[in-house]
Amino acid sequence: MPELAKNRKYVLLALATVLLTVLMSLAAQQDVQVRLVEGVFRDALAPVQRVIITGSEKITQAISFVSEVRSLGAENARLRRELEELKDRENVTREIWNENVRLRQLVGLPSAYPEYELMGARVVARDPGNWYKTIVIDRGSQSGVQENAVVLAAGGVAGRVVQVSAHTAEVLLISDQRSAVGAMGQLSRDVGVLQGGDGGGGQARLVYLPRTATIRPGEAVVTSGMGGVFPKGLLLGRVTEVTDEDYGLGKHAIVEPLVDLDHVEEVLVIVGTKN
Repeated sequence: MPELAKNRKYVLLALATVLLTVLMSLAAQQDVQVRLVEGVFRDALAPVQRVIITGSEKITQAISFVSEVRSLGAENARLRRELEELKDRENVTREIWNENVRLRQLVGLPSAYPEYELMGARVVARDPGNWYKTIVIDRGSQSGVQENAVVLAAGGVAGRVVQVSAHTAEVLLISDQRSAVGAMGQLSRDVGVLQGGDGGGGQARLVYLPRTATIRPGEAVVTSGMGGVFPKGLLLGRVTEVTDEDYGLGKHAIVEPLVDLDHVEEVLVIVGTKN
């Protein structure tokens, strides 16, 4: 009996060993099968995963691009505003510079005509037509401006006042066809009448010159003092051409005003004489 029990013990141990070996083999086989199934699913899902990942990346890139575009748009708008501000500053600076240049030109007139009381004025309107050459200044009767007051600008005579209100005055320019100013050559002393042009350009004509007149192109033309409106010796313009009249009855000269009458912005008005 003891021998049988001992053999039975060895048999059970052997059976347990065999069973353990079988179970381990089955577990290994199942692990291999699981790995095979996982591999199949992984390979099958790989394209889908790639699409999902790629799509996600593209969406992220698109969102980033839209954000960058918005940022660039805001930056562009800011730069445009700054550019407009710089342009505005430049325009203001240019206007101030141009005004200073014009005013410096006017500053010398009082010393050129020390015998007259001069008052500054600004041009606030002008006749838009080609036939009539008039301007409106911002000084009137309350400032001492009177009808027929002579108006000067940088270079010489601009015209005379023809109508006055309390705060403004209308000035007839010497280039207007209705204007007539007693004038003469500064060197030749040939006397005539400076008439406004026919509506084209800013030139005037010195007419009623005698046949014996020696006035020449380039000569300055000044007021003659005849007629009782314009004092003698005020600069009017410069001769550009001298022509004989028909039948040799006389001569006339084309005169270019020394004042840029189409662009005058500031003037001086003679409001009296100094004692």
